[in-house]
Amino acid sequence: MRSFVPTLLALLLYAVPAAAQRDTSTGADSTPPASLRWHVGVAADMGLPTGDFRHNVGHAGGAHAHLRLRLDEYGIFSLRLEGGYLNYGHESQRTCVAATPGCRVAVSVSTANGILSLGLGPEISWPLGRFRTYGHALVGMSRLVTVSGLGGGLLPDFIAADENFGDGGFTWSTGAGVSLPIRSGFAVDLGVSYQGHGRRDYLIKGGVTDNPDGTLALDVKRSTANLFAIRLGVSTPLIRKKKT
Repeated sequence: MRSFVPTLLALLLYAVPAAAQRDTSTGADSTPPASLRWHVGVAADMGLPTGDFRHNVGHAGGAHAHLRLRLDEYGIFSLRLEGGYLNYGHESQRTCVAATPGCRVAVSVSTANGILSLGLGPEISWPLGRFRTYGHALVGMSRLVTVSGLGGGLLPDFIAADENFGDGGFTWSTGAGVSLPIRSGFAVDLGVSYQGHGRRDYLIKGGVTDNPDGTLALDVKRSTANLFAIRLGVSTPLIRKKKT
C-alpha cells in the first residue's frame, strides 16, 4: 500500500505533461469546454490505519460525500467540500429495558467507534482520453467518537444514542484518482486518499464497560490516528450553465 500511492502520483505527474504536449503538437485545444460547474458525488471507503493507530484498530469502513465547484471553463481547477464517516469498531449486546425481576423487554444496544470528518480545499483535474485524473488537498476538522444506542446493526439509532467519548481537532487530507464518464453525466470514480488526524484520544472495540454502580469504565487509547482510504464511488453534475 505504501508503494501504491507514490506510484499513482508519479503516473499522474507524467501523464499531465504528456497530455499537454499532445495538445500542443496538434495545434488545437482538445479539451472540451466544461458546461457543468457544480458536481456532487458519494463513495464507499475502506480505511487502512497506519502507524500506532494500526496496532489498536483493524480495517475501517464507511462512506463520504463531496460537493465540487469548477472554477474555470475547462474544469481544471475546482473547489472541493468533503464530509465522511469511517467506522473502525463495532459491538452489540442484548440488555433489558428496565430493572425488573425478569427481563420482560430485551433490546439490542450497539456501540460504534468511528471518525467524522469535514474538509475543504482545491482540486486539480486533467483529461486523459475518456478518463479524468484528479488530485486534491483538504483541511478541516475531524472527531473520533464512540456512540452507544439502540439497534443491532452496524450503526446505532442516533436518535436514541449517547456519546460515550470523543476527541476533535484539526485534520488534513490529500488524495488522487481517476474518473470515467459512463452515461447521462454520471461518472465512476476510483481513488485513494491519506487522512492526517494527528495524535488523538479514542476508544476501540471493547473500550466501554458497565460498572455495577451504573457508571461506565473507559479504556482510552492515545496515538496518532492517521490512515489511507481506498474509495469507489459515483459523481454527477448538479447545475448546467445556460447555453448562449
